[in-house]
Amino acid sequence: MLPGVGDEAPVEGGAPEDPDLVAWARGLGALQEAERLGSARVGTEHLLLASLLDPVARRLAYDAGIDSRTVQHRIGPPVRAGIAAPPGQLPGAGEMRLSDGAGRVLAALRDGAEGEPAFAGWVRPDRSTDPRSRSLLRRRLLALLVAGDLEGGEAGGARSLLARLEVEPHLDRLLARLADPDDAPSR
Repeated sequence: MLPGVGDEAPVEGGAPEDPDLVAWARGLGALQEAERLGSARVGTEHLLLASLLDPVARRLAYDAGIDSRTVQHRIGPPVRAGIAAPPGQLPGAGEMRLSDGAGRVLAALRDGAEGEPAFAGWVRPDRSTDPRSRSLLRRRLLALLVAGDLEGGEAGGARSLLARLEVEPHLDRLLARLADPDDAPSR
């Protein structure tokens, strides 16, 4: 298997045995981001990339100094193996694991959305997702990663990456904007 971002951490841990959290990681696009980078582990850095797939979250993050291309560059280039990769070179879906931090973030996201009708069954049995729900959840995901104050630990690789980008002074404004991105400024 190719070495990937985050593979230096143990593959055990997190919540790989929780199929609900793995489904959330897949629905948000984090599983695909980890696969694209050749990692057998979904870390918070992959959650950050997945959150920036939402155009509104990406625009708000950019306004705060978080450029999705810079984030991608700091995490690493995609694996250039693609469909022609020999068997076993890229991790299969069953081999993917969640880091402890990614498990905490996804559990917090899921628990925060629990009971809200808009998110009931947003990951369908056929693994497809409701696009509007996915978009809103990606914004909430970005807010969780930016806040970084999760019970049981920080948001791991994503938080350290944001610190290296030196965007701390803008994060409070980003969190406020993520709370209601469509809010028009009052005049």
